[in-house]
Amino acid sequence: MKEVDSPHATPLHESQGMKTPSTPPTGSQSPLRPDFLQQHTAGEEWEQAFNALSDHIIILDRTGIILWANKAVTEYFEPVHPNLIGLDYRIPYYGTIKLKELPPWETVLAGALSAVIETWLSCLKGWFLVSCYPLYDRAGEQWGAISVVKDITDQKRVEEALRDIAQGAPAAGSVAFFRSLVKDLSNALDVEYAILAEFPGTEKQQAQTVAAWANGTFLENFSLNISHTFGSRILKNKYSNWTNTAQQEFPDDPLLSQWNITSYIGSPLIGTAGQIVGIVIALGTRPLRKIQIAQSIIPLFAVRAASELERKRAEEALRDSEERYRAIVENSYDLIFETTPSGTCLYLSPNCSHVLGYQVDELIGKSFFDFVHPDERERLADEFEQKVTILESGEMVCRLRHYTEEWRWFESHTRPFRTTTGNILVVIDARDITERKRAEEERLRATKLESVGVLAGGIAHDFNNILTSVFANVGLSKMLASKQQAPVDASIVERLTAAEKACLRARDLTKQLLTFAKGGAPIKNVASISTFITDTVEFALRGSNVRCELHLPHDLWAVEVDEGQMSQVIQNLVINADQAMPNGGVITVEARNAKIEPTTSLPVNPGGYVVVSIQDQGIGISSEYVSKIFDPYFTTKQKGNGLGLATTYSIMKRHDGHITVNSELGVGTTFFLYIPAAKTMLIESQEEEEALIDGSGRILIMDDEIEIRDILGKMLQHLGYEVTYANDGQDAIQHYHTALQQHDPFVLAIIDLTIPGGMGGKETVSRLQEIDPNVLAIVSSGYCNDPVLANPEEFGFKGVIAKPYNLIDLSKVLSHILLSREST
Repeated sequence: MKEVDSPHATPLHESQGMKTPSTPPTGSQSPLRPDFLQQHTAGEEWEQAFNALSDHIIILDRTGIILWANKAVTEYFEPVHPNLIGLDYRIPYYGTIKLKELPPWETVLAGALSAVIETWLSCLKGWFLVSCYPLYDRAGEQWGAISVVKDITDQKRVEEALRDIAQGAPAAGSVAFFRSLVKDLSNALDVEYAILAEFPGTEKQQAQTVAAWANGTFLENFSLNISHTFGSRILKNKYSNWTNTAQQEFPDDPLLSQWNITSYIGSPLIGTAGQIVGIVIALGTRPLRKIQIAQSIIPLFAVRAASELERKRAEEALRDSEERYRAIVENSYDLIFETTPSGTCLYLSPNCSHVLGYQVDELIGKSFFDFVHPDERERLADEFEQKVTILESGEMVCRLRHYTEEWRWFESHTRPFRTTTGNILVVIDARDITERKRAEEERLRATKLESVGVLAGGIAHDFNNILTSVFANVGLSKMLASKQQAPVDASIVERLTAAEKACLRARDLTKQLLTFAKGGAPIKNVASISTFITDTVEFALRGSNVRCELHLPHDLWAVEVDEGQMSQVIQNLVINADQAMPNGGVITVEARNAKIEPTTSLPVNPGGYVVVSIQDQGIGISSEYVSKIFDPYFTTKQKGNGLGLATTYSIMKRHDGHITVNSELGVGTTFFLYIPAAKTMLIESQEEEEALIDGSGRILIMDDEIEIRDILGKMLQHLGYEVTYANDGQDAIQHYHTALQQHDPFVLAIIDLTIPGGMGGKETVSRLQEIDPNVLAIVSSGYCNDPVLANPEEFGFKGVIAKPYNLIDLSKVLSHILLSREST
């Protein structure tokens, strides 16, 4: 191999002696014009032109020996190969002549018309476009080849990066994707650093990196300060912003100093709504090359990064939403069903076992309506189907069967929807409202009782006025007849006694009516519940073929009750139990102490209670009637008046207690009474004194009823008192004032509380106190919803006598008040 001394490009005309004919043949096949080789001047012009190019241009002979090379080639290889002429082309470009694969030049040297191939040249560590063409002499014989070698490493790098962006590998929106994006950007622009960051909120002062590439490795994400840095300049531009003097322009920027950055190019990331969602930046320690290419590449990366950031945020929001709603569904007290259009359960929330008692897998595949009460099933299933057909939301209130066979009330909202695959599904949100239903029933029942109470109060008031006259006259007549010295027909006393008993029964009826009225508040005393239960049961079952078993422990707590009203409760329930067993049987009455916790579903205050149960073995109560038995005037008995259980319910409510019932047809009924325990264990003893107590002095009677005034006057005269009558308050005040002026005062005044069209009892006693602060007054009424009867002392009265009353009742009240006055 002959080497040429000159290390530089050899003039074309001087290289003709190296295997090249002095006169190459003419013809259009040769890429070099024949006159080019013949004319020295033309050769020099072409040589200068080739030397001005940055691409490698070499001329080879048929064996691959370099005959000529332009300036770009010689300068590139000069450090390793100072003299290229005479070398096999494979030496500088491949480092050896023994190659496993055929180089692109060889096809042309072997006779091919041309070769244009992209190839990786290991010695040059890059991608190159090799274009090779044959050279012919004038005879048409190929004597060599000319080759152009163009560096396309940057172009290939950009193409690869753009291809990765277009293909979105790895998975779009993932951490790996964003990392791949910054790595590809770094490679495409041949810089050491690349950053992709997002703005978590609306503020653009601080960004959080999503991916960061630095010197061949990924960095942990960090917070990036944008304010007063090169980043703020990037954000001000709609498109890219770059510089090759970064540290000079931003000498105080810590990131540029830390990485020794010379150049950067960056772009804001613009979301679909036009808002800035992030920033992408490529940074290098050397000035940017081919800035136009960089400016065309960075927007492509920015668009793709913005798109994937928004997708990432949407996916994160969707995941957060899914997790939030999953947490809501799985932790909600409501039951969440997902069903088919026919109601078949596809999904149930995990709290199914807590709310309905079933395990979830027990209900999957079964119809929702299989658990709906039979009375509501068909109607609700039809409504459900109609709503689903038109994709309209709906509501249902129905009873669902609990695992324990109990029927519980649920309020359900249904929402049908169509899935992305076109299928229709329904979401049912069911809330247990059993306790609310019970409370509503309690309120409804209380409203009914209140309405009846208003009516009952008026009836009781008028009836008691009439009954007072009858009761008092019968009692007085009986007493007068008994005291006659002459023999009296025994049948007269007997008839008067019977009439008196009838009056007592009538009084019991009015007491039931009074229970409904607001003025029928119980007068409570601390009492032994065992005593009045025993007495009441024995009295109620006298002459019955039913036996009663009492289970009353000795340690039962005392209760604070109106014994008369509570005895009425026990009596009503025992009589009902007796009537439910016409052929005889056993009534079981039990009592126990119980602590009611705040978490109870019972409508009572927490605390201590005595729970009394009264159980019979009768025919039971139908389920359709159980919710109505406490309603006023509701009865299934031919001779019943429908007031017994309504009265019982009202009395229990007024004692701050409660009554419940369990019943099964053919088995029997059990009532449960929850009676508040007394705060003290001291039981008051009330011994009734039946003997009359005479008195003396003047008594003023104020009542608008002539019959009441007349009989009350006669009873007082019978007891030894002088009587003066008044029709209303003005009349009473005048009499009282006159008596004081005459120094013949009244020892006591009996005043009716309600005077239609006139001054009533409250105002009257107030005026009397102005005249005489020490006035003794008793309030009397058949019924009134005024609090005066429950707390007479607060309104100036010293006592109460409730209508109807007899001579004994009157004697006791008068003696108690007058004796109390004397003792003070």
